[in-house]
Amino acid sequence: MMANDSYFGTSDIEYVRKTNEDRYLIKELKDGSVLLAVADGLGGEAAGDYAAETLQKNLTGLTHISRNDEQRELDQLAREIDRSIYAEGQENKSLEGMGSTLVGVLLRDRIAYWVHVGDSRLYLLRDRKLTQVTEDQTLARFLLDEGEITAEQLPSHYSRHVMDQCVGCGYTEPETGRFKLLAGDILMLSTDGLHGEVPWNTLQLILNTDTN
Repeated sequence: MMANDSYFGTSDIEYVRKTNEDRYLIKELKDGSVLLAVADGLGGEAAGDYAAETLQKNLTGLTHISRNDEQRELDQLAREIDRSIYAEGQENKSLEGMGSTLVGVLLRDRIAYWVHVGDSRLYLLRDRKLTQVTEDQTLARFLLDEGEITAEQLPSHYSRHVMDQCVGCGYTEPETGRFKLLAGDILMLSTDGLHGEVPWNTLQLILNTDTN
């Protein structure tokens, strides 16, 4: 998804899955700002699909985000959807434990305001260099921060696949940020079905090829 007023989204079920638990959104708000988002459902095929769909519908209904309060409102929005999904899972046992990742970006006045929960990611391609903006909210990251494992252990540690946060856990702690967009910047929002399977160098090559 590009930051030069051009946007593109796609999702693929691949060959080994029966359902696609990924959802994406490209939505223009009333003031002309653009909201981009991706979500990856968790908690079994039916429940994960439903959680991601619920998150997408909540974001689709959004029409306004206040100026000068973007990060706080994005944080609050993620927390509200978290509580809603959690409550529905408690009421319906077939959906218990469902949740979703979230990466959302509001593009306004050449600034990207982002919110992040889970292990879906936001990347920035600038000057042909790909940078990961968000950090995965996984058990491995928690253990690293607590000094239980080292940075050298992180790439191969089992806990890198264990999520510490999701939208729907009932206690989510979103992370937010912002950065100024420059001419030629490309933003990529992805679930682990992409960045977990396609090598970093290949992603960088593809994105750079698209700019030629």
